[in-house]
Amino acid sequence: MNTISKLTIAGVLSLGLFTAQSCVQDDDYATPPIECNLPSPNISLADLVSKVTAGSIKLDANKAIAEDLIVQAYVISSDETGNFFKTISLQDKVENPTTGIQIEIDGSNLYNSYPLGAQVQINLKGLIVANDRGVMKIGSVDPQYTVGRIPSAVMSTYMVKTCEAIQTIKPKVVSSLTDALKPENLNTLVTIEGVQFSDPDGDKTYGVSGATVNRVIVDKKGKETDLRNSGYATWYADVLPKKSGSITVVVSRYNSTYQVFIRDTNDVKFDQPRFDVGGGQNPGGGNNSEAANLLFKGSDFNVWADFLYSINSFGLVKDTYATSGVGVGRDNTNALLLKGTPKANDYVFTTIVNNTIPATPKKITFYVKGTSGKSLSLNVYKSDKKYVVYNVGDLSNSNVSLSPIDANQYTGKIDTKGEWVLVTLNIEGVDIQKTAGENIFALKVGKDEAYDLVIDNIKID
Repeated sequence: MNTISKLTIAGVLSLGLFTAQSCVQDDDYATPPIECNLPSPNISLADLVSKVTAGSIKLDANKAIAEDLIVQAYVISSDETGNFFKTISLQDKVENPTTGIQIEIDGSNLYNSYPLGAQVQINLKGLIVANDRGVMKIGSVDPQYTVGRIPSAVMSTYMVKTCEAIQTIKPKVVSSLTDALKPENLNTLVTIEGVQFSDPDGDKTYGVSGATVNRVIVDKKGKETDLRNSGYATWYADVLPKKSGSITVVVSRYNSTYQVFIRDTNDVKFDQPRFDVGGGQNPGGGNNSEAANLLFKGSDFNVWADFLYSINSFGLVKDTYATSGVGVGRDNTNALLLKGTPKANDYVFTTIVNNTIPATPKKITFYVKGTSGKSLSLNVYKSDKKYVVYNVGDLSNSNVSLSPIDANQYTGKIDTKGEWVLVTLNIEGVDIQKTAGENIFALKVGKDEAYDLVIDNIKID
């Protein structure tokens, strides 16, 4: 901005000049007026999110911000083509952002007032700032919602475009979905290289009229995520490109599930040949061969209480090396963390039947990442209450498929090179236990060697 007001922030706000001192509204954003006497921001977006998360910001009786706080950020989304609805995503820097946030506005054609690349200031006093279903948002007080939409009639009271010239936002560039789908990238602009649509022949178009749909994108390691496309976007009927390449997205999340959005199809640069998913190079990760259904309640470990409820009367191993791994699971969800040195060949847990078991299941799968001096052994229980044994043995960064053997063994070492590796237990022909309350699955570890493993998503198909 060209000139900073000599008034104090408190004085500006008390005089009600926040809106009056904003830039002259003009479509010629390249030549903003010389004067733009906005108060200086007094909190960074990163500090705002950190303090809201820690609960260290003063709130009023409605849980709205009670302090005179002003934050500054850049617009990275646009509702011009219809894929964003009554929301704007903001990040703290033009390039290499550290923090993003979403602001909820009950209005349309927001791009006219807040175009892509514009710097905006937000007066936070009286607004809600909170985590809503996995995403940090700014909005109004609304008893029906965690974060409500700010009425468009009063929007300029809270958010104004500064007189800084429109900037070209430079996306963070990553080479995989794993690198893109991280908490620090939420509501920031990211370009993901080496991706393609999973089923362009079947899906055919970006969307369908009048409804929001998902189109799955996949990277070379087989990791997938949903590209969300509105049926009201001007390009919903465009044909999906069949090649591979890069895509520029706003990263978002719904609860623990990541999803991404494009502004328009110019964000999709698929001009390279399609690739074979996995390609023989580090096929760990991805859902292509992962089973569909949780083996028992809580076997994705996202809700630790559900997992503990599914364990038989012997409970979780009494030693403290088996704990809830918060945020360390696939897609940064929760998982089972094995970290320590067992003193015995332990049953870490044995779970019971409390979920629907397919009539003729063929496989049980789970993901593992990390290192250990000894390996894992798995027991799958049959209808006669006996069990069959699967030993993982040596495990590197390649998916493995295991068949039953005679006895539990812990020989072998695990080092997945920091990648998620899919372990498949072949249970075709096994008369697996289906009676509710009976034992169905056990995980065992060997003694006197260090384990530093993450286990996630135990499923059956």
